[in-house]
This record gives sequence, C-alpha cells and structure tokens, in this order.
Amino acid sequence: MRRLKYEDLKNIVIGATLLGSGGGGSPQNGFQLVEEIKKIRDSVTLLEMDDIKESMHIATVAGMGAPLALKEKGFDKEAIYAFEALEELYRMAGIKIDALMPVETGGFNSVVPLYVAASKNIPVADFDGAGGRAVPELGTLLYQLYKIPSSPLTLANKSGDTIAVWLKNPMDAKMGEEIGRHITVAFEMLSGIAGWVLSGWQAKNYMNPNSLTNALNVGKAIEDAKKKGEDPVKAAAETLKGYVLFRGVIKSIEVKTVGGFDFGRTTLEGIDEFERKEFYIDFKNENMIAWKDENEPAAIVPDLICLLTTDGTPVTNADIKEGMKIGVVGFPAGKKWREAPNFFDVWRGILKNMGYDGDYIPIEKLQG
Repeated sequence: MRRLKYEDLKNIVIGATLLGSGGGGSPQNGFQLVEEIKKIRDSVTLLEMDDIKESMHIATVAGMGAPLALKEKGFDKEAIYAFEALEELYRMAGIKIDALMPVETGGFNSVVPLYVAASKNIPVADFDGAGGRAVPELGTLLYQLYKIPSSPLTLANKSGDTIAVWLKNPMDAKMGEEIGRHITVAFEMLSGIAGWVLSGWQAKNYMNPNSLTNALNVGKAIEDAKKKGEDPVKAAAETLKGYVLFRGVIKSIEVKTVGGFDFGRTTLEGIDEFERKEFYIDFKNENMIAWKDENEPAAIVPDLICLLTTDGTPVTNADIKEGMKIGVVGFPAGKKWREAPNFFDVWRGILKNMGYDGDYIPIEKLQG
C-alpha cells in the first residue's frame, strides 16, 4: 500500500499517456482531474496486489465520450454519479465495493478512478481491465478473455441523470458498448461509466499487477531525463524493459472514421540511427501493428506501440501531426494477456483489416 501524492499523480498522467499506445484519452483531461484531486485531499491510497483480499469487491470507473466534448466541457461529476449508482445496486444485494480500478491505462482513463476515489475516500487498486494498455473496444479487455461479466453497468451525465444497464448475456461486451455509446450520445457525448465488479480472487488470478505504478515510474523517468538533458525516448524504453523501435519525422497520417473509431496509418521517415528508413503504424484508435517494412512487422498488439516526441512529450493518435519528431517505443504485453486462452482471437479481425493475417509474434522475437 502506498500514498499517491500530487507529483505522483502528474507523473501517472505522463506515463499513462505513453502506455496508452496511442489511446486512453487526452492527458489534458487527466491533468485537469489531478488538479481537482488536489482540491479534495493531499493523496490517494493505492492498493498493491498483496494488499488485495480475495473477498474484496473492486469496481471499474471510466469516462466515455467524444474527445471534443471532453475538451470543451471537462469531466468530473459524471464518474462520481455513475459510481454512486453502481454502489447502490450492489448495496441492495448486500455487497460493499471496497476499491476502484481503471478500465485501461491512458492519460485520461487512468486518472478517472483516482478522482472518484479521492471524492469518496476509498482506495484504488494497482491494475486495470486492459492489462496495462488502452484498447479500442470493450471486447478487447482482459475482462472478456477471463469471463468477467460486463453488466450491470451504470452511466451518468454531469447533471446526475443515471441509467443502469443489464445485458441478457452478461458477457456480451459488444452490446454493452453499443448501448453505452447510444446513451452517451443522449448525454451530449459525455458520460461516466461504472461496472465490471470483480472479486479480489479474480483480481489476483486474472489481472496484470502494477499498471499505475508502471505509469508513474515511466512518467518520472521521462521527466527526469528531460531535466538532466538526457534522452527521454531511451529512458522510457529502459524503465520498463522495452525497445526503441524507431525515431523519425511524421511524413503522413491517413485517417478515416468508421463506426465511431479512427482507423489509419502513420508513416515516419527515419532520423538519427534510423536515417533513410521508413516505419509504418496502423491504428484503430490505439496502435495495433507497426511495420519495419511493408511486409515485416516490428510489433503486434497486444504488445504496446507507444509514441512520444523526441524531446519527451508522450502523445496519443489524436495529438500527432505531420512534421512532428517522434520516438516509437515498444513494450511486451503483460503475462495475463499471453496466458489467456486464445487471446489473439480478439485482435484478428482488426488486424486483418490492416493487412495482417498471421499469428501473434512476441515483440521480443521481432526485435531479437
């Protein structure tokens, strides 16, 4: 157990933006929530895996909505109202929710449960539902792979209007997402969402530990490197035993929006040790596959393909622009991804649309 102070929370936003693999929400909203936390209390309690008792109940809290709505309206009470509704549902069933957790790692969604925890004075657990990265769909969460039900879900807007959702098939994450997105449209493109209550036993057996600690450590490493005039790209990679996949200038970004998701390709022209080379990253909100050449992958989801400017600012795919100098860093997916039965099946359809019809190859092998 540890206490996360103000500087820790800022470093979490920085590190989680990187580890979000191109997604996970805007760090601008994450930093805004950190300032709100600072007004409420001086620290948030973080439970490590050893602190989790098997009888505990841990709820997921997140934000859902359009990036423009988040930027214009900000985000705060939506998540509190959604959690309070979920808390009431479980209270009626005689179950107390003991802690919160993020749905994924990202500059925004890593911080939402920290904000709610500060407001409700409860702890946050050091793992998330996506195994230490961000994901494009609810069906690509670890919850789905390990048969943790999606419902009941609760959604709320800034006014406190709240809707509870029960799915006929509690494992039907696709339907949960469809309903959630329609409700979010009705809530003017912005809602808090809560659900996926898991037991401490499930957490110990199915969740990757240390997602918030990893974000904190890599965020601090990036900031320390910048202060010392060292290479933040290298520092980020070394902190979590990753790889510098490429350094380059963004030559082009091709994007099309289909069904509420951004599909696209980022092309980079090499600089420094990668001069005269090109590198390609295909994304569906998050980065799915990186290519050394048109037919030679450099990293494949669920391994992490992460972006930061060469001077040390992590960026999402919503932030990147042509001409930007970028370092691409890759990290191995957590053990619980690779241990899950048929884990790669949830990614095959996405990758096939990007021209990859092969099997999963670990980043260690591709970079070996």
